[in-house]
Amino acid sequence: MLLVQSCSKSKNKAVEPVPALELYSGYFYKIIKKAMREGDLRSDFDLCILSAEHGLIEPTTEITTYDRRMDAERAIELADQVTSELVSVIAESNHDEVVVNMGEEYRAAIDGIASKVDANVHYISGKLGERGNILKRIIRTSANRTLPTNAA
Repeated sequence: MLLVQSCSKSKNKAVEPVPALELYSGYFYKIIKKAMREGDLRSDFDLCILSAEHGLIEPTTEITTYDRRMDAERAIELADQVTSELVSVIAESNHDEVVVNMGEEYRAAIDGIASKVDANVHYISGKLGERGNILKRIIRTSANRTLPTNAA
């Protein structure tokens, strides 16, 4: 299962480059990092991050703190490159399930991805707490995984 997660406004301060997963400190990243610390992350879990600044990146991609928000103009600017890269990541990794956890502005950068890949694409939606609970159920080994069935 591949999780496509948007970056977070909340970041640790990093003057020198650090892995993206270490930089981001928002709510969803806390959920992911806690599952990792507790050894409860699914073995079939992979993550890629959609950054407003850097486009599609791996959790290990080294970056520094930045302050760029995704907006409609930036999503359009990133769309072709990000969509192409995401199609390649999904194809190369052979994931048959892709979960997208991001707001509308970020989703615009990957609009139509479901029709371009040979995988089931699921979107996490709802209020913040609800989205966090869904994310926990999806990524934790100990949870009864239920993928979202909603369409984008």
